[in-house]
Amino acid sequence: MNAMNLRLEESFPGLVGLQHGRSLLALYRLLLEQEYEPAEAARRARWSRNLARLNYPPVRVLSPYQMLKGMYRLKGYEAILNDYHGAAFIFDEIHAYEVQRLALILKTVEYLRQNFGARFLVMSATFPTLIKEWLREALNDPAEICAEPSLFQAFRRHRVMLCDGELVSSDGMKAIVNDARSGKSVLVVCNVVARAQEAYHQLRDRLSEYGIHTELLHGRFNMRDRSAKERLVREATGSKSRKRRPIILVATQVVEVSLDIDLDTIYTDPAPLEALIQRFGRVNRRRKQEAMAPVHVYRQPDDGQMIYDTELVRRTLSVLEREDKRPLDEGAIGNWLDEIYDGEVAERWRSEYAIAAEEFSATCVRTLRPFAADESLEKLFYRAFDGLEALPSVLYDEYKTLGDDDPIRANELLVPISWRRYKALARKNQVLPRQKGEPYIIEAGYNSEVGLTFDDSPIEEYE
Repeated sequence: MNAMNLRLEESFPGLVGLQHGRSLLALYRLLLEQEYEPAEAARRARWSRNLARLNYPPVRVLSPYQMLKGMYRLKGYEAILNDYHGAAFIFDEIHAYEVQRLALILKTVEYLRQNFGARFLVMSATFPTLIKEWLREALNDPAEICAEPSLFQAFRRHRVMLCDGELVSSDGMKAIVNDARSGKSVLVVCNVVARAQEAYHQLRDRLSEYGIHTELLHGRFNMRDRSAKERLVREATGSKSRKRRPIILVATQVVEVSLDIDLDTIYTDPAPLEALIQRFGRVNRRRKQEAMAPVHVYRQPDDGQMIYDTELVRRTLSVLEREDKRPLDEGAIGNWLDEIYDGEVAERWRSEYAIAAEEFSATCVRTLRPFAADESLEKLFYRAFDGLEALPSVLYDEYKTLGDDDPIRANELLVPISWRRYKALARKNQVLPRQKGEPYIIEAGYNSEVGLTFDDSPIEEYE
């Protein structure tokens, strides 16, 4: 969302609002990058955040979870829903949500269309027919706009290359180093943070002697460090940057959306087809390479790594086996997705979608009335959709030093973690006592180079 806000500001200067739990920090960091003094950056960031809260900017960047706050009747939900009356919404890559959450989002869309006159544009390069069926139901059989086959043919830019073994292996690292030494910018995508950190360490150590910069990006950095990293990556690989230079970017799923970067090739863990297509989209983005850019996908591990459905990963690899060493035909992706989501997978998804949609309708939609905020629903919402922000104990002294004098910069030190991760840390007594008004303090390693680290990592999540 921060990246999308930055891009939309180029087209609608002064008319874009950013709405998420860390928007104040994102706006503050952006203003610092524009060389405002800290005090003035803080003032302007608060002003922009407050305007967005008042629904003042005509263009706003938010996630579907902000919309669901209205349906779960969180405090002030009447203003949220009132603002959506007659609104126009653009959803990008809505398929990325797991099926139960997708059911809640689409039921909200249906409610707003039927009762609030809201209009919707839902866009993606990777819609299986199954999700199209749910969209048609929610949007009352909308118009469908598809690119012409000739456009897909002209737009071919990638060649699929399946690789034996694992990305984080001796052979995998060697292949990346060879591409880096030849002057290419290389994107390396791992499904989980621990693997990305491992790959980063190996590549940094091997490439430092050649003066090749390696950068790590994932969701376990605090706002201060992540903003700095994203700025560096945009400058080095941004399609419109005037400071482009070869780098090696090791990342997780955070690169799949919004970042306008353009690298020469990719090496990635196996994942569902939709995720892979998004990762490929960060390579040869502007089709400046004369030949097809190779996109390397490893065959192992094919178990989903506690992140993805194992069957979806294996079916994706089966489809890609047929396409190995061929130019990627983006016009065929819809058919490949239908093949992947056929049979038992489709039946399971339909069942999960129907159950989640009915429970949400009964709990939230059919009971929705003004002036009826519900604390039980609020707790349910935050436990289901929200994580929390924690302060690594190694940053506690800096946090206290900043304290009241600069609370925005102090809060930039917090790192987002999931409720599952928090509970696991609490069970191991790694959540420390805190004073009133302080954030959750966790006993975990942290530095600006690799982010948050844990002694073990039995819990994996999208980060």
